[in-house]
Amino acid sequence: MTTPTARRRDVGLRAMAVVLAAAFFLAPLALGPDRLDDFPRAFLAYWSAGGTDFPPDLQHAVDHQFRYHLIRVLIAVPLLAVLVTLTYRARRFRLPLGALALTAAVLLIANVQGAVSPFGTLLPHLTAGPADTRLVVLTQVRDQLDHGPVSPALGVMLDEYVRWHVVKGTLVGLLAAALTGLAVRSWRPRRWLGLLLAVLAVAALVVVAANVSVIANPRPGFLLLLQGG
Repeated sequence: MTTPTARRRDVGLRAMAVVLAAAFFLAPLALGPDRLDDFPRAFLAYWSAGGTDFPPDLQHAVDHQFRYHLIRVLIAVPLLAVLVTLTYRARRFRLPLGALALTAAVLLIANVQGAVSPFGTLLPHLTAGPADTRLVVLTQVRDQLDHGPVSPALGVMLDEYVRWHVVKGTLVGLLAAALTGLAVRSWRPRRWLGLLLAVLAVAALVVVAANVSVIANPRPGFLLLLQGG
């Protein structure tokens, strides 16, 4: 039997989850406009300089991206904790609460990636720039990757790309381990739930394998990213 104190605690947790979910989407708006449309021009100045230091406009975009993802990480961590607690405590609606907790975990992983590699998360926005400029950059990148030498600017870009996948592979690996443990624990009382969790764990391991493959050979995926793939 649920006591009044436990019911009040559950109501408080649900209210906290709603507030945190709203904050996850609304709080980054306080940073102001992201001006991502200006990124191709700022990137071209960086690429033309050839060094490792970002010009002011590009540094502003990278700093904005870092703060954006950091804010979301700081909100997603307690949101995930609240949803996991609600899932554990709930007798009813355990499956939808678990799905929400898994969604929060995926969002947390994506935003940790963005905070660790803010410049890397900006690279796909090159596709918003003029097609001729993008083609010139792609041609030069491909030539450097195929024949060398790799410029300092391209070295930074590759490092960011690899770091992005290292973080993703590591965190998804931890998620796969957690799902596997839950699948084993749930197998006897609820075999269907254990099977569902096992399928999710296998899917997470596939993602880990894909990221390990990219880390081992980043160049094809990096070129695809710059092409908008």
